[in-house]
Amino acid sequence: MAGPLFVPENAPFSAEQRAWLNDFFAKQMAGGAVADDSGPTVPVTILWGSQTGNAESCAKRMGKALNGGRFETEIFDLSAYDISKLSEEKNVLLITSTYGDGEPPDNAADFVENLLAEDAPRMEGVKFSVLALGDTEYPDFCETGKVIDRRFGELGGERIYERVDCDVDYDEPFDVWKAGIIDVLGAGSAAAELVEIPAADEPYGKKKPFPAPVLNNYNLNGAGAFKATHHIEFSLEGSGLEYEAGDALGVVPVNPESVVDELLAALPFNTGREVPLPGGGEAPLKEALMHHYDIRSLNKNLVSAWQERSGSPYLRSVVEADDKAVWDDFFWGRELIDLVVDYPADFRDGEEFVGVLKKLQPRLYSISSSPKAHPGEVHLTVAIVTYDSHGRSRGGVCSTFLADRCEGVQPGVYVHVNKAFRPPSDGTVPLIMVGPGTGIAPFRAFLEERQATGATGQNWLFFGNPYRATDFLYEEELATMQEKGTLNKLSLAFSRDQKEKLYVQHLMLQEGAELWKWLEEGAHFCVCGDASRMAKDVDAALHQVIQDHGGKSEEEAIEYVKQLKKDKRYARDVY
Repeated sequence: MAGPLFVPENAPFSAEQRAWLNDFFAKQMAGGAVADDSGPTVPVTILWGSQTGNAESCAKRMGKALNGGRFETEIFDLSAYDISKLSEEKNVLLITSTYGDGEPPDNAADFVENLLAEDAPRMEGVKFSVLALGDTEYPDFCETGKVIDRRFGELGGERIYERVDCDVDYDEPFDVWKAGIIDVLGAGSAAAELVEIPAADEPYGKKKPFPAPVLNNYNLNGAGAFKATHHIEFSLEGSGLEYEAGDALGVVPVNPESVVDELLAALPFNTGREVPLPGGGEAPLKEALMHHYDIRSLNKNLVSAWQERSGSPYLRSVVEADDKAVWDDFFWGRELIDLVVDYPADFRDGEEFVGVLKKLQPRLYSISSSPKAHPGEVHLTVAIVTYDSHGRSRGGVCSTFLADRCEGVQPGVYVHVNKAFRPPSDGTVPLIMVGPGTGIAPFRAFLEERQATGATGQNWLFFGNPYRATDFLYEEELATMQEKGTLNKLSLAFSRDQKEKLYVQHLMLQEGAELWKWLEEGAHFCVCGDASRMAKDVDAALHQVIQDHGGKSEEEAIEYVKQLKKDKRYARDVY
Protein backbone atom coordinates (compact mmCIF):
# COMPACT_ATOMS: atom_id res chain seq x y z
CA MET A 1 0.00 0.00 0.00
CA ALA A 2 1.32 3.45 -0.90
CA GLY A 3 2.50 5.64 1.95
CA PRO A 4 1.02 9.03 2.81
CA LEU A 5 1.72 12.01 0.53
CA PHE A 6 3.47 15.06 1.95
CA VAL A 7 4.22 18.45 0.42
CA PRO A 8 7.99 19.13 0.80
CA GLU A 9 9.13 22.25 2.66
CA ASN A 10 10.77 23.66 -0.46
CA ALA A 11 7.46 23.61 -2.37
CA PRO A 12 6.15 27.11 -3.37
CA PHE A 13 3.58 27.28 -0.55
CA SER A 14 3.37 28.93 2.86
CA ALA A 15 3.47 26.79 6.00
CA GLU A 16 -0.33 27.14 6.32
CA GLN A 17 -0.86 26.08 2.70
CA ARG A 18 1.44 23.06 3.11
CA ALA A 19 -0.47 22.04 6.23
CA TRP A 20 -3.79 22.32 4.38
CA LEU A 21 -2.50 20.28 1.44
CA ASN A 22 -1.02 17.61 3.72
CA ASP A 23 -4.36 17.35 5.50
CA PHE A 24 -6.13 17.16 2.13
CA PHE A 25 -3.87 14.30 0.95
CA ALA A 26 -4.27 12.45 4.24
CA LYS A 27 -8.06 12.59 3.97
CA GLN A 28 -7.98 11.48 0.36
CA MET A 29 -5.78 8.48 1.26
CA ALA A 30 -8.19 7.64 4.05
CA GLY A 31 -11.21 8.02 1.76
CA GLY A 32 -12.47 11.01 3.69
CA ALA A 33 -13.99 14.25 2.38
CA VAL A 34 -12.08 17.51 2.22
CA ALA A 35 -14.81 19.61 3.73
CA ASP A 36 -17.18 18.97 6.57
CA ASP A 37 -20.59 19.26 4.95
CA SER A 38 -22.47 17.87 7.94
CA GLY A 39 -23.21 21.24 9.54
CA PRO A 40 -25.81 23.82 8.57
CA THR A 41 -25.35 26.00 5.48
CA VAL A 42 -23.38 29.21 6.03
CA PRO A 43 -24.88 31.98 3.87
CA VAL A 44 -22.39 34.65 2.75
CA THR A 45 -23.22 37.80 0.77
CA ILE A 46 -20.28 39.46 -0.97
CA LEU A 47 -20.78 43.09 -2.04
CA TRP A 48 -18.32 45.02 -4.19
CA GLY A 49 -17.72 48.62 -5.22
CA SER A 50 -15.16 49.05 -7.98
CA GLN A 51 -14.00 51.80 -10.34
CA THR A 52 -11.39 49.92 -12.37
CA GLY A 53 -12.14 46.28 -11.59
CA ASN A 54 -9.77 45.45 -8.73
CA ALA A 55 -12.45 45.19 -6.03
CA GLU A 56 -14.68 43.21 -8.39
CA SER A 57 -11.81 40.80 -9.02
CA CYS A 58 -11.26 40.37 -5.28
CA ALA A 59 -14.96 39.70 -4.77
CA LYS A 60 -14.94 36.96 -7.40
CA ARG A 61 -11.77 35.44 -5.94
CA MET A 62 -13.41 35.44 -2.51
CA GLY A 63 -16.49 33.78 -3.93
CA LYS A 64 -14.34 31.14 -5.56
CA ALA A 65 -12.53 30.52 -2.27
CA LEU A 66 -15.89 29.88 -0.58
CA ASN A 67 -17.09 27.46 -3.27
CA GLY A 68 -16.84 24.41 -1.08
CA GLY A 69 -17.82 23.08 2.33
CA ARG A 70 -21.12 24.42 3.54
CA PHE A 71 -20.84 27.99 2.26
CA GLU A 72 -23.72 29.37 0.20
CA THR A 73 -22.39 32.47 -1.54
CA GLU A 74 -24.01 35.34 -3.44
CA ILE A 75 -22.03 38.18 -5.06
CA PHE A 76 -23.57 41.59 -5.80
CA ASP A 77 -22.45 44.71 -7.63
CA LEU A 78 -23.37 47.47 -5.12
CA SER A 79 -25.30 49.34 -7.80
CA ALA A 80 -27.56 46.30 -8.18
CA TYR A 81 -27.97 45.53 -4.46
CA ASP A 82 -31.19 46.41 -2.62
CA ILE A 83 -29.95 48.01 0.60
CA SER A 84 -33.24 47.21 2.34
CA LYS A 85 -32.13 43.56 2.39
CA LEU A 86 -29.08 44.41 4.48
CA SER A 87 -30.90 43.77 7.75
CA GLU A 88 -31.88 40.27 6.55
CA GLU A 89 -28.32 39.14 5.77
CA LYS A 90 -26.38 36.76 7.99
CA ASN A 91 -22.79 37.32 6.86
CA VAL A 92 -21.74 40.28 4.72
CA LEU A 93 -18.30 40.69 3.17
CA LEU A 94 -17.88 44.10 1.56
CA ILE A 95 -14.98 44.90 -0.75
CA THR A 96 -14.59 48.44 -2.07
CA SER A 97 -12.05 50.78 -3.57
CA THR A 98 -11.74 54.54 -3.11
CA TYR A 99 -10.93 57.04 -5.84
CA GLY A 100 -10.49 60.77 -6.29
CA ASP A 101 -10.67 62.78 -3.08
CA GLY A 102 -11.91 59.94 -0.90
CA GLU A 103 -14.97 59.30 -3.06
CA PRO A 104 -16.76 55.97 -3.49
CA PRO A 105 -16.54 54.26 -6.87
CA ASP A 106 -19.42 55.11 -9.20
CA ASN A 107 -21.24 51.83 -8.66
CA ALA A 108 -21.12 52.32 -4.86
CA ALA A 109 -22.17 55.97 -4.65
CA ASP A 110 -25.90 55.34 -4.13
CA PHE A 111 -25.25 52.55 -1.63
CA VAL A 112 -23.00 54.79 0.49
CA GLU A 113 -25.48 57.66 0.34
CA ASN A 114 -28.34 55.40 1.47
CA LEU A 115 -26.16 53.75 4.10
CA LEU A 116 -25.39 57.14 5.68
CA ALA A 117 -29.04 58.21 5.66
CA GLU A 118 -31.03 58.36 8.91
CA ASP A 119 -33.41 55.65 7.72
CA ALA A 120 -30.66 53.18 6.80
CA PRO A 121 -31.61 49.59 7.75
CA ARG A 122 -30.45 48.33 11.13
CA MET A 123 -27.92 45.50 11.16
CA GLU A 124 -28.39 43.76 14.51
CA GLY A 125 -27.61 40.10 14.03
CA VAL A 126 -25.62 40.74 10.82
CA LYS A 127 -21.97 39.73 10.88
CA PHE A 128 -19.63 41.65 8.59
CA SER A 129 -16.10 42.41 7.52
CA VAL A 130 -14.70 45.02 5.11
CA LEU A 131 -11.75 44.87 2.71
CA ALA A 132 -10.75 48.37 1.59
CA LEU A 133 -8.61 49.04 -1.48
CA GLY A 134 -6.72 52.30 -1.86
CA ASP A 135 -3.44 54.07 -2.50
CA THR A 136 -1.31 55.61 0.24
CA GLU A 137 -0.22 58.35 -2.17
CA TYR A 138 -3.68 59.86 -1.71
CA PRO A 139 -4.54 61.61 1.58
CA ASP A 140 -7.93 59.90 2.02
CA PHE A 141 -6.48 56.40 1.92
CA CYS A 142 -9.22 53.72 1.78
CA GLU A 143 -11.77 56.31 2.89
CA THR A 144 -14.83 54.58 1.39
CA GLY A 145 -14.02 51.29 3.12
CA LYS A 146 -13.46 53.10 6.41
CA VAL A 147 -16.79 54.94 6.13
CA ILE A 148 -18.72 51.74 5.37
CA ASP A 149 -16.96 49.77 8.10
CA ARG A 150 -17.73 52.44 10.68
CA ARG A 151 -21.36 52.80 9.57
CA PHE A 152 -21.98 49.04 9.63
CA GLY A 153 -20.88 49.09 13.27
CA GLU A 154 -23.08 52.10 14.07
CA LEU A 155 -26.08 50.27 12.60
CA GLY A 156 -25.57 47.37 14.99
CA GLY A 157 -23.59 44.98 12.83
CA GLU A 158 -21.09 42.59 14.42
CA ARG A 159 -17.57 42.96 13.06
CA ILE A 160 -16.25 39.38 12.81
CA TYR A 161 -12.88 40.31 11.31
CA GLU A 162 -11.15 43.69 11.49
CA ARG A 163 -11.14 45.80 8.36
CA VAL A 164 -8.06 45.30 6.20
CA ASP A 165 -6.79 48.38 4.32
CA CYS A 166 -4.85 47.50 1.16
CA ASP A 167 -2.35 49.66 -0.67
CA VAL A 168 -1.91 49.40 -4.45
CA ASP A 169 -0.21 46.01 -4.09
CA TYR A 170 -3.23 44.28 -2.54
CA ASP A 171 -2.69 40.57 -3.25
CA GLU A 172 -0.94 39.67 0.03
CA PRO A 173 -3.31 41.56 2.41
CA PHE A 174 -6.26 40.15 0.44
CA ASP A 175 -4.96 36.61 1.01
CA VAL A 176 -4.59 37.32 4.74
CA TRP A 177 -8.15 38.69 4.92
CA LYS A 178 -9.50 35.77 2.88
CA ALA A 179 -7.86 33.17 5.10
CA GLY A 180 -9.04 34.97 8.24
CA ILE A 181 -12.64 35.16 7.03
CA ILE A 182 -12.69 31.49 6.07
CA ASP A 183 -11.28 30.58 9.47
CA VAL A 184 -13.94 32.63 11.29
CA LEU A 185 -16.91 31.58 9.15
CA GLY A 186 -15.82 28.04 8.44
CA ALA A 187 -15.67 26.92 12.06
CA GLY A 188 -13.72 23.87 11.00
CA SER A 189 -14.99 23.41 7.46
CA ALA A 190 -12.57 23.84 4.60
CA ALA A 191 -13.09 25.66 1.33
CA ALA A 192 -12.12 23.79 -1.77
CA GLU A 193 -10.30 26.76 -3.30
CA LEU A 194 -8.47 27.98 -0.18
CA VAL A 195 -5.14 26.93 -1.66
CA GLU A 196 -4.55 28.22 -5.15
CA ILE A 197 -1.91 25.98 -6.70
CA PRO A 198 0.17 27.96 -9.20
CA ALA A 199 0.35 26.66 -12.75
CA ALA A 200 3.64 25.10 -13.76
CA ASP A 201 3.88 27.53 -16.68
CA GLU A 202 2.34 30.75 -15.42
CA PRO A 203 0.91 32.89 -18.25
CA TYR A 204 1.86 36.53 -18.68
CA GLY A 205 -0.07 38.89 -16.44
CA LYS A 206 0.38 41.21 -13.46
CA LYS A 207 2.54 38.70 -11.56
CA LYS A 208 4.56 37.95 -14.69
CA PRO A 209 4.61 41.01 -16.99
CA PHE A 210 5.36 40.50 -20.67
CA PRO A 211 8.56 42.14 -22.01
CA ALA A 212 6.96 44.11 -24.85
CA PRO A 213 9.04 45.43 -27.78
CA VAL A 214 8.40 49.12 -28.45
CA LEU A 215 7.31 49.51 -32.09
CA ASN A 216 6.79 53.26 -32.18
CA ASN A 217 7.27 56.15 -29.76
CA TYR A 218 6.76 59.79 -30.72
CA ASN A 219 5.56 63.12 -29.36
CA LEU A 220 2.01 64.06 -30.40
CA ASN A 221 2.45 67.73 -29.46
CA GLY A 222 3.61 70.26 -32.02
CA ALA A 223 6.81 72.33 -32.01
CA GLY A 224 6.81 74.95 -29.27
CA ALA A 225 4.37 73.10 -26.99
CA PHE A 226 4.98 73.59 -23.28
CA LYS A 227 4.34 69.88 -22.64
CA ALA A 228 4.88 66.51 -24.30
CA THR A 229 2.38 63.71 -24.93
CA HIS A 230 3.75 60.50 -26.38
CA HIS A 231 2.00 57.97 -28.56
CA ILE A 232 3.61 54.61 -27.80
CA GLU A 233 2.99 51.32 -29.61
CA PHE A 234 3.95 47.95 -28.13
CA SER A 235 3.99 44.51 -29.71
CA LEU A 236 2.06 41.77 -27.89
CA GLU A 237 3.11 39.02 -30.31
CA GLY A 238 3.76 35.78 -28.45
CA SER A 239 2.42 37.11 -25.13
CA GLY A 240 -1.00 35.46 -25.10
CA LEU A 241 -2.33 38.78 -23.74
CA GLU A 242 -5.71 39.95 -25.00
CA TYR A 243 -7.58 43.18 -24.35
CA GLU A 244 -10.71 45.05 -25.30
CA ALA A 245 -11.35 48.72 -25.97
CA GLY A 246 -11.77 50.31 -22.54
CA ASP A 247 -9.13 48.21 -20.76
CA ALA A 248 -5.90 49.60 -19.32
CA LEU A 249 -2.28 48.54 -19.71
CA GLY A 250 -0.06 48.11 -16.69
CA VAL A 251 3.54 49.22 -17.29
CA VAL A 252 6.41 48.31 -14.97
CA PRO A 253 8.70 51.39 -14.71
CA VAL A 254 12.41 51.68 -13.99
CA ASN A 255 13.73 54.44 -11.72
CA PRO A 256 16.29 56.83 -13.25
CA GLU A 257 19.87 55.66 -12.72
CA SER A 258 21.11 59.20 -12.04
CA VAL A 259 18.77 59.60 -9.06
CA VAL A 260 19.67 56.15 -7.73
CA ASP A 261 23.39 56.96 -7.97
CA GLU A 262 22.81 60.20 -6.06
CA LEU A 263 20.96 58.28 -3.36
CA LEU A 264 23.73 55.70 -3.04
CA ALA A 265 26.38 58.41 -2.74
CA ALA A 266 24.49 60.10 0.11
CA LEU A 267 23.61 57.02 2.19
CA PRO A 268 25.65 56.55 5.41
CA PHE A 269 26.44 52.83 5.07
CA ASN A 270 28.10 50.33 2.75
CA THR A 271 25.85 50.34 -0.33
CA GLY A 272 27.62 47.51 -2.11
CA ARG A 273 25.84 44.69 -0.33
CA GLU A 274 22.71 42.83 -1.40
CA VAL A 275 19.32 43.61 0.12
CA PRO A 276 16.03 41.69 0.27
CA LEU A 277 13.47 42.32 -2.48
CA PRO A 278 9.72 42.88 -1.91
CA GLY A 279 8.74 39.66 -3.68
CA GLY A 280 11.50 37.52 -2.19
CA GLY A 281 15.13 36.96 -3.09
CA GLU A 282 17.99 39.43 -2.93
CA ALA A 283 19.80 41.84 -5.25
CA PRO A 284 22.50 44.54 -5.05
CA LEU A 285 21.11 47.74 -3.54
CA LYS A 286 21.47 49.68 -6.82
CA GLU A 287 19.44 47.13 -8.76
CA ALA A 288 16.86 46.98 -5.97
CA LEU A 289 16.40 50.76 -6.00
CA MET A 290 16.18 50.95 -9.79
CA HIS A 291 13.76 48.08 -10.37
CA HIS A 292 11.98 47.11 -7.15
CA TYR A 293 11.51 50.01 -4.68
CA ASP A 294 9.56 53.28 -4.89
CA ILE A 295 12.04 56.14 -4.51
CA ARG A 296 9.68 58.86 -5.71
CA SER A 297 6.51 59.07 -3.61
CA LEU A 298 6.47 59.93 0.08
CA ASN A 299 3.79 58.89 2.57
CA LYS A 300 3.04 59.24 6.26
CA ASN A 301 4.51 55.87 7.27
CA LEU A 302 7.79 56.53 5.46
CA VAL A 303 8.23 60.05 6.88
CA SER A 304 7.30 58.85 10.39
CA ALA A 305 9.88 56.05 10.20
CA TRP A 306 12.43 58.48 8.78
CA GLN A 307 12.07 61.10 11.49
CA GLU A 308 12.68 58.51 14.20
CA ARG A 309 16.11 57.85 12.67
CA SER A 310 16.94 61.41 11.61
CA GLY A 311 16.29 63.34 14.81
CA SER A 312 15.09 66.27 12.69
CA PRO A 313 12.99 68.73 14.76
CA TYR A 314 11.21 69.85 11.59
CA LEU A 315 10.23 66.32 10.58
CA ARG A 316 9.07 65.69 14.14
CA SER A 317 6.85 68.78 13.97
CA VAL A 318 5.33 67.56 10.70
CA VAL A 319 4.63 64.09 12.08
CA GLU A 320 3.26 65.30 15.42
CA ALA A 321 1.02 67.92 13.79
CA ASP A 322 -0.62 65.12 11.75
CA ASP A 323 -2.56 67.76 9.84
CA LYS A 324 -3.68 67.22 6.24
CA ALA A 325 -2.57 70.69 5.11
CA VAL A 326 0.84 70.23 6.77
CA TRP A 327 1.31 66.80 5.18
CA ASP A 328 0.26 68.05 1.75
CA ASP A 329 2.66 70.97 1.96
CA PHE A 330 5.56 68.71 2.92
CA PHE A 331 4.82 66.01 0.34
CA TRP A 332 4.47 68.43 -2.57
CA GLY A 333 7.46 68.22 -4.87
CA ARG A 334 9.56 66.07 -2.54
CA GLU A 335 10.92 62.56 -3.07
CA LEU A 336 13.15 60.11 -1.23
CA ILE A 337 16.30 61.94 -2.36
CA ASP A 338 15.10 65.02 -0.45
CA LEU A 339 14.85 63.04 2.76
CA VAL A 340 18.28 61.48 2.25
CA VAL A 341 20.02 64.79 1.50
CA ASP A 342 18.08 67.28 3.63
CA TYR A 343 17.23 65.11 6.65
CA PRO A 344 20.03 62.52 6.98
CA ALA A 345 18.88 59.42 8.87
CA ASP A 346 20.89 56.79 10.71
CA PHE A 347 20.34 53.46 8.96
CA ARG A 348 22.66 50.61 9.88
CA ASP A 349 22.61 48.92 6.47
CA GLY A 350 20.77 48.50 3.19
CA GLU A 351 18.34 45.95 4.58
CA GLU A 352 17.12 48.36 7.26
CA PHE A 353 16.95 51.16 4.67
CA VAL A 354 14.77 49.33 2.14
CA GLY A 355 12.63 48.09 5.03
CA VAL A 356 10.96 51.52 5.20
CA LEU A 357 10.33 51.74 1.43
CA LYS A 358 7.31 50.66 -0.58
CA LYS A 359 7.41 48.35 -3.55
CA LEU A 360 7.73 50.06 -6.94
CA GLN A 361 4.28 49.73 -8.47
CA PRO A 362 3.29 49.41 -12.12
CA ARG A 363 1.38 52.33 -13.61
CA LEU A 364 -1.95 51.90 -15.39
CA TYR A 365 -2.66 53.74 -18.64
CA SER A 366 -5.93 53.73 -20.59
CA ILE A 367 -5.37 51.78 -23.81
CA SER A 368 -5.79 53.96 -26.90
CA SER A 369 -6.18 51.25 -29.54
CA SER A 370 -8.71 48.65 -30.60
CA PRO A 371 -7.30 45.13 -31.02
CA LYS A 372 -9.49 44.81 -34.11
CA ALA A 373 -7.72 47.74 -35.73
CA HIS A 374 -4.22 46.81 -34.54
CA PRO A 375 -3.98 43.04 -34.05
CA GLY A 376 -0.96 41.99 -32.03
CA GLU A 377 -0.38 45.54 -30.80
CA VAL A 378 -1.42 47.82 -27.96
CA HIS A 379 -1.15 51.63 -27.98
CA LEU A 380 -0.88 54.21 -25.19
CA THR A 381 -1.24 57.99 -25.02
CA VAL A 382 1.04 59.18 -22.21
CA ALA A 383 1.46 62.70 -20.82
CA ILE A 384 5.13 63.14 -19.90
CA VAL A 385 5.26 64.64 -16.40
CA THR A 386 8.19 67.00 -15.73
CA TYR A 387 8.52 69.89 -13.27
CA ASP A 388 10.95 71.70 -10.96
CA SER A 389 10.63 71.86 -7.18
CA HIS A 390 12.90 72.50 -4.21
CA GLY A 391 15.81 73.22 -6.54
CA ARG A 392 15.55 69.95 -8.50
CA SER A 393 14.21 68.84 -11.86
CA ARG A 394 11.62 66.11 -11.38
CA GLY A 395 9.61 63.74 -13.51
CA GLY A 396 6.93 61.08 -13.33
CA VAL A 397 8.79 57.82 -12.90
CA CYS A 398 6.88 55.88 -15.57
CA SER A 399 6.15 58.64 -18.07
CA THR A 400 9.79 59.77 -18.20
CA PHE A 401 10.87 56.12 -18.39
CA LEU A 402 8.68 55.62 -21.45
CA ALA A 403 9.77 58.92 -23.01
CA ASP A 404 13.48 58.96 -22.25
CA ARG A 405 14.76 55.66 -20.85
CA CYS A 406 13.17 52.75 -22.70
CA GLU A 407 15.18 52.85 -25.93
CA GLY A 408 16.45 49.32 -26.52
CA VAL A 409 14.42 48.13 -23.52
CA GLN A 410 11.34 45.91 -23.53
CA PRO A 411 9.15 47.27 -20.70
CA GLY A 412 7.12 44.76 -18.70
CA VAL A 413 3.40 45.10 -19.44
CA TYR A 414 0.12 43.36 -18.60
CA VAL A 415 -3.57 43.93 -19.33
CA HIS A 416 -5.85 45.34 -16.64
CA VAL A 417 -9.44 44.47 -17.53
CA ASN A 418 -12.06 47.17 -16.99
CA LYS A 419 -15.45 45.67 -17.84
CA ALA A 420 -17.23 48.76 -16.53
CA PHE A 421 -15.80 50.94 -19.31
CA ARG A 422 -16.75 49.75 -22.76
CA PRO A 423 -18.34 51.15 -25.92
CA PRO A 424 -22.00 50.09 -26.28
CA SER A 425 -22.34 46.42 -27.18
CA ASP A 426 -25.22 47.43 -29.47
CA GLY A 427 -23.61 49.14 -32.46
CA THR A 428 -26.75 51.13 -33.23
CA VAL A 429 -26.62 53.02 -29.92
CA PRO A 430 -25.31 56.63 -30.03
CA LEU A 431 -22.13 57.39 -28.05
CA ILE A 432 -21.05 60.65 -26.38
CA MET A 433 -17.39 60.80 -25.29
CA VAL A 434 -15.78 63.50 -23.12
CA GLY A 435 -11.99 63.19 -23.04
CA PRO A 436 -9.78 66.28 -22.75
CA GLY A 437 -5.99 65.87 -22.84
CA THR A 438 -4.89 62.25 -22.54
CA GLY A 439 -8.51 61.45 -21.71
CA ILE A 440 -8.87 61.02 -25.46
CA ALA A 441 -6.97 57.71 -25.21
CA PRO A 442 -9.83 55.23 -24.72
CA PHE A 443 -12.05 57.15 -27.13
CA ARG A 444 -9.54 56.71 -29.93
CA ALA A 445 -9.93 53.01 -29.10
CA PHE A 446 -13.74 53.27 -28.98
CA LEU A 447 -13.87 54.98 -32.38
CA GLU A 448 -11.52 52.42 -33.92
CA GLU A 449 -13.68 49.65 -32.44
CA ARG A 450 -16.91 51.16 -33.76
CA GLN A 451 -15.33 51.60 -37.19
CA ALA A 452 -13.94 48.05 -37.28
CA THR A 453 -17.26 46.50 -36.25
CA GLY A 454 -19.34 48.59 -38.65
CA ALA A 455 -21.35 50.17 -35.84
CA THR A 456 -23.99 52.55 -37.18
CA GLY A 457 -24.64 54.51 -33.97
CA GLN A 458 -23.69 58.20 -34.03
CA ASN A 459 -20.43 59.22 -32.26
CA TRP A 460 -19.80 62.59 -30.61
CA LEU A 461 -16.42 63.51 -29.09
CA PHE A 462 -15.67 66.43 -26.76
CA PHE A 463 -11.93 67.13 -26.70
CA GLY A 464 -9.92 69.92 -25.13
CA ASN A 465 -6.34 71.04 -24.49
CA PRO A 466 -4.57 74.39 -24.06
CA TYR A 467 -3.66 75.37 -27.66
CA ARG A 468 -4.97 74.11 -30.98
CA ALA A 469 -1.71 74.77 -32.83
CA THR A 470 0.40 72.54 -30.55
CA ASP A 471 -1.97 70.37 -28.51
CA PHE A 472 -4.56 68.94 -30.91
CA LEU A 473 -3.81 65.26 -30.26
CA TYR A 474 -4.59 62.86 -33.14
CA GLU A 475 -5.86 65.76 -35.27
CA GLU A 476 -5.29 63.99 -38.61
CA GLU A 477 -6.78 60.71 -37.41
CA LEU A 478 -9.90 62.46 -36.12
CA ALA A 479 -10.27 64.35 -39.41
CA THR A 480 -10.08 61.06 -41.31
CA MET A 481 -12.70 59.52 -39.00
CA GLN A 482 -14.97 62.49 -39.70
CA GLU A 483 -14.49 62.06 -43.47
CA LYS A 484 -15.36 58.35 -43.20
CA GLY A 485 -18.46 59.09 -41.12
CA THR A 486 -17.21 57.30 -38.00
CA LEU A 487 -16.94 60.52 -35.98
CA ASN A 488 -20.17 62.40 -36.54
CA LYS A 489 -19.62 65.38 -34.24
CA LEU A 490 -16.41 66.86 -32.79
CA SER A 491 -16.61 69.63 -30.17
CA LEU A 492 -13.28 71.29 -29.40
CA ALA A 493 -12.28 73.40 -26.39
CA PHE A 494 -8.78 74.90 -26.60
CA SER A 495 -8.72 76.71 -23.30
CA ARG A 496 -6.00 79.30 -23.94
CA ASP A 497 -6.76 80.25 -27.54
CA GLN A 498 -9.03 83.06 -26.39
CA LYS A 499 -9.21 85.53 -23.52
CA GLU A 500 -11.80 83.56 -21.55
CA LYS A 501 -10.76 79.99 -20.81
CA LEU A 502 -12.94 77.43 -22.53
CA TYR A 503 -13.27 73.85 -21.27
CA VAL A 504 -15.24 70.79 -22.37
CA GLN A 505 -17.91 71.33 -19.70
CA HIS A 506 -18.57 74.80 -21.17
CA LEU A 507 -19.15 73.23 -24.60
CA MET A 508 -21.57 70.75 -23.05
CA LEU A 509 -23.63 73.64 -21.71
CA GLN A 510 -23.45 75.52 -25.02
CA GLU A 511 -24.65 72.47 -26.93
CA GLY A 512 -26.99 71.31 -24.20
CA ALA A 513 -30.11 71.05 -26.38
CA GLU A 514 -28.48 68.56 -28.75
CA LEU A 515 -26.78 66.73 -25.89
CA TRP A 516 -30.15 66.22 -24.22
CA LYS A 517 -31.63 65.01 -27.52
CA TRP A 518 -28.88 62.37 -27.82
CA LEU A 519 -29.46 61.21 -24.23
CA GLU A 520 -33.18 60.86 -24.84
CA GLU A 521 -32.38 58.79 -27.94
CA GLY A 522 -30.52 56.32 -25.74
CA ALA A 523 -26.94 57.57 -26.05
CA HIS A 524 -24.22 56.28 -23.73
CA PHE A 525 -22.21 59.01 -21.96
CA CYS A 526 -18.54 58.25 -21.25
CA VAL A 527 -15.90 60.37 -19.52
CA CYS A 528 -12.14 59.89 -19.18
CA GLY A 529 -9.55 62.02 -17.41
CA ASP A 530 -8.83 63.85 -14.18
CA ALA A 531 -11.11 62.81 -11.33
CA SER A 532 -10.56 65.72 -8.96
CA ARG A 533 -11.56 68.57 -11.30
CA MET A 534 -12.59 67.75 -14.86
CA ALA A 535 -14.81 64.76 -14.08
CA LYS A 536 -16.64 66.71 -11.34
CA ASP A 537 -17.16 69.72 -13.62
CA VAL A 538 -18.41 67.49 -16.45
CA ASP A 539 -20.80 65.73 -14.08
CA ALA A 540 -22.15 69.08 -12.85
CA ALA A 541 -22.59 70.23 -16.47
CA LEU A 542 -24.46 67.02 -17.29
CA HIS A 543 -26.88 67.62 -14.43
CA GLN A 544 -27.35 71.23 -15.58
CA VAL A 545 -28.08 70.18 -19.17
CA ILE A 546 -30.73 67.74 -17.93
CA GLN A 547 -32.37 70.50 -15.89
CA ASP A 548 -32.18 73.20 -18.56
CA HIS A 549 -33.20 71.15 -21.58
CA GLY A 550 -35.07 68.26 -20.02
CA GLY A 551 -37.29 70.46 -17.85
CA LYS A 552 -36.17 68.59 -14.73
CA SER A 553 -35.83 69.87 -11.20
CA GLU A 554 -32.47 69.49 -9.43
CA GLU A 555 -33.73 66.37 -7.64
CA GLU A 556 -35.15 64.91 -10.87
CA ALA A 557 -31.85 65.52 -12.66
CA ILE A 558 -30.02 63.65 -9.91
CA GLU A 559 -32.40 60.71 -10.31
CA TYR A 560 -32.01 60.83 -14.11
CA VAL A 561 -28.22 60.54 -13.82
CA LYS A 562 -28.56 57.75 -11.26
CA GLN A 563 -30.72 55.86 -13.73
CA LEU A 564 -28.12 56.39 -16.47
CA LYS A 565 -25.56 54.74 -14.21
CA LYS A 566 -27.87 51.86 -13.29
CA ASP A 567 -28.56 51.29 -16.99
CA LYS A 568 -24.77 51.24 -17.63
CA ARG A 569 -25.15 54.28 -19.90
CA TYR A 570 -22.89 56.59 -17.84
CA ALA A 571 -19.34 55.28 -17.49
CA ARG A 572 -16.20 56.99 -16.20
CA ASP A 573 -12.53 56.10 -16.48
CA VAL A 574 -11.12 58.69 -14.09
CA TYR A 575 -7.90 58.94 -12.13
